Amino acid sequence: MNLASKLGVAALAAALTAGLTVPAATAGNAPVERKAAYKPTLKASAKSVEAGKKLVLSGKVKPATKGATVIVQRKLAGKPWVKTGKTAVKKSGAFTFTDKPNVPGVRQYRVVVPKVGKVKAGKSKPVKVTVLTWRALSTLPFRQQESTRILTNASIAGTSYSGSIGPIPGAAEGTADWNIPTTCTSLRVRLGNGDQTDVGAQANITLDGGPGQFVHTGSYGLGKSELKTFDVSNVLRLTFTWTSTVGASPVPAAGAQPLLAQPELLCSTP
Repeated sequence: MNLASKLGVAALAAALTAGLTVPAATAGNAPVERKAAYKPTLKASAKSVEAGKKLVLSGKVKPATKGATVIVQRKLAGKPWVKTGKTAVKKSGAFTFTDKPNVPGVRQYRVVVPKVGKVKAGKSKPVKVTVLTWRALSTLPFRQQESTRILTNASIAGTSYSGSIGPIPGAAEGTADWNIPTTCTSLRVRLGNGDQTDVGAQANITLDGGPGQFVHTGSYGLGKSELKTFDVSNVLRLTFTWTSTVGASPVPAAGAQPLLAQPELLCSTP
């Protein structure tokens, strides 16, 4: 074989090799086909809600598929995810769901959109909501107390209030305090002078939330009261101080019935 022939064979072999390797490299870099998946979002109407009250969950699903089902799930601390309910997706991809949670504590919600056609299932990121419930202050132990007790049948102007806190018989002044759990956010209470008060006796009450917190003072005649709500989110020590006075004299004298009538705390623990 002469030199020209050898060169021709070598060129042909090189061309064949190049032709075989180029498609292989192209095939290896070909993009992988991916199927779409639902991407739902979720938000809650409030970060905290009172037990038994409405909580609205809303969001949007992409891609929008009218009539697609959104499954709402909840998760309590230490528990698995469970189904709460379901709702339909609108043409725009939006959805809403109303829940009425009744178990106090921190919970999470999320939504799951099942597969429809070629669109894969998807789920949202969870959102946290704290559920609060009212509990009687009388269920907390006194840290200390003097001439003060829990009353089962106290009344003001003929209306009875359970779990009230007031004086022992014959006392002219006294005090009590409590350590408030960090899970509590509000205190509601009727402050006043109970129906066991002598005519002309005055109930003088101070409710103190501690340094940097609220201090409320009030004086009440027979049958008089006021309903108050206090923020106790940052209250460690709640102190109730009271005196009974008669007539214009500021000197404590037995006769009045200063009351914390049916005091209740709003807490995330029962």
